[in-house]
Amino acid sequence: MGKPAVVWVLGIAAGAVALWIAAAPIPPVPASAPPSPARDYKDALARFHRARAGTDSSIRVDCLPRLLTHGHRSDRAVVLLHGFTNCPKQFDSLAVLLYERDCNVYLPRVPRHGISDRMTTALTGLTAEEMTACAESALDLAHGLGNRVTVVGLSSTAVATAWLAARRADVDEAVLIAPSLGPRGVSLFWTRRLTSTLLVLPNFFVWWDSKLKGRVPGPTQCYPRFSSRALAQVYRLGLEVIDAAGRAKPAARRVTIVTSASDEAVSREAVGELTRRWRALGAEIRDYEFPKSLAVRHDMIDPEQPYQRIAVSYPVIVGLVGE
Repeated sequence: MGKPAVVWVLGIAAGAVALWIAAAPIPPVPASAPPSPARDYKDALARFHRARAGTDSSIRVDCLPRLLTHGHRSDRAVVLLHGFTNCPKQFDSLAVLLYERDCNVYLPRVPRHGISDRMTTALTGLTAEEMTACAESALDLAHGLGNRVTVVGLSSTAVATAWLAARRADVDEAVLIAPSLGPRGVSLFWTRRLTSTLLVLPNFFVWWDSKLKGRVPGPTQCYPRFSSRALAQVYRLGLEVIDAAGRAKPAARRVTIVTSASDEAVSREAVGELTRRWRALGAEIRDYEFPKSLAVRHDMIDPEQPYQRIAVSYPVIVGLVGE
């Protein structure tokens, strides 16, 4: 066989392998453990202290789980789930505003986040199961903090919050802020192909800023790069949520979805499809989108982002959460 023929054969073989990988089924996300809500305020505090005590010395002090409490069970408890590669510190300022509205506020740490070594490779091992387990345990704890529980998630954890909303009737309100159900500008069809491919390929890291790399400005607790495998797990969970939304409306009493026309990361198609499917089944879905003129970008929470617009985003989010 001549050299050109060999090249053609190898090219066809490589293409066939790529198509096989891209068409591989995405593993379903299994149901979490049965709910185990805190019995009372004392039980919630005990669970919080166990979560803090179970954190090893590799975690930054300012990334440990947080609890803002009025010293007793309140009418409202709010869980704030931080975003991808960030930590609970991201929500500190917003948590204070909700606390001042008489809410008890819990800020858990998502597994593999908040490590002092910002170049850690720990994020490679993040799974959809870890994200859902974190959200479930946070909700369980919050039942000891308030008579009604609101769960707020940002980006990756907005997807985990959607998972909760779909399954847990004890969520009074789920607030999904910029849910990362898929990458911006990529259709759901190709999001599935991308996800199945990234789940199979060896992990690689992507810089948030390919020019500045480790010197990217912004929150010092954030990792300057993310894992391809971890991102695939976020999309895996997102696709599971969207598929489930075609079969049943959310169990949560109410769902609020907050997006921005200036968001550089989130698939508008995926968010729209989730909303459409839930509404088609009779669910009450509130949605709010920041117009492009306000320049509210994906991380609309962290006040240390160079592009932050919290003077615009916080009043809206506090108003939606605090109703």
